[in-house]
Amino acid sequence: MRSNLEQAKEFRNKYQIQNSNNKATRDYQVSLITEEYMEFIEAEMMLFRNNDKYKEEALKELADLVYVCYQYAVNMGWDLDKALKLVHKSNLSKLDENGKPIRREDGKILKGPNYKKPNLHSLING
Repeated sequence: MRSNLEQAKEFRNKYQIQNSNNKATRDYQVSLITEEYMEFIEAEMMLFRNNDKYKEEALKELADLVYVCYQYAVNMGWDLDKALKLVHKSNLSKLDENGKPIRREDGKILKGPNYKKPNLHSLING
């Protein structure tokens, strides 16, 4: 199975979408991300009905959101698969000295003393 990045490249190739990181192209890509985000939020708000139809719709919109994010990354020449791996490794470094998560009152995981910010520099300079 191809990676999300490879699928995004395939889509752009088949639909003859040229990569360009000029402002107009980036603005268009951001508008697609915003549109898909709003569609996901609308679908997610229907989950209170506890109906598989609404769960399926929320999942579809979430996948669409990730899909357009990958499109943005490919357009910029970024390897989002590698970036996600580095961010994941960084997120796992947030644990405290005892390997336990540090949480804010609302449950959000906070950065512990061993946190290491991901270095994505090599991914943006190709």
